[in-house]
Amino acid sequence: MALFARIAVLTVLYLLALGKAYPGDLLVGAVLAVVLVIASQRFVLSLKAAEGLPPPVSAVRRIAGVPALLGGTLIDIARGSWKVARYCLRPPPDFEPGLVTIPIGQSSPGSATAWGIRVGIAPDSVVVGIDEKQGHLLAHVLDSRDPDAVRAEELHIYERRQRRVFP
Repeated sequence: MALFARIAVLTVLYLLALGKAYPGDLLVGAVLAVVLVIASQRFVLSLKAAEGLPPPVSAVRRIAGVPALLGGTLIDIARGSWKVARYCLRPPPDFEPGLVTIPIGQSSPGSATAWGIRVGIAPDSVVVGIDEKQGHLLAHVLDSRDPDAVRAEELHIYERRQRRVFP
């Protein structure tokens, strides 16, 4: 019943977005709704805990964390842009760009990918690689003088923003 309700709601939303309700539009909306519901089953339903991974998180809790993740990522982008601009206009005499290994633990492939995208989207860091088996993310950062501070900041951001959405 819940599956049918999701399909019906998505079909109605599609028709409302179109602003018309011809039989062909109804059919296309229903087909798109079925495809979307089937494709999103893994994300919408609680994920099964794989061996060594954290327990499943409810879909409502994951979706509730999206605004904080997006807002925090936008703040990271703004801070990174400001940092790059400062370093381009007047570089500190002792800064050292370099590689930093960030432990990401035994996370799910989706979580590791999201972590890599989030770290790499800010202009002051570039993800070089992710080793899911050993649980490390290798990032090139603008200032690697204190790699422990870089690691601590990334782990703090993960715990505060990303973990709820991508456990």
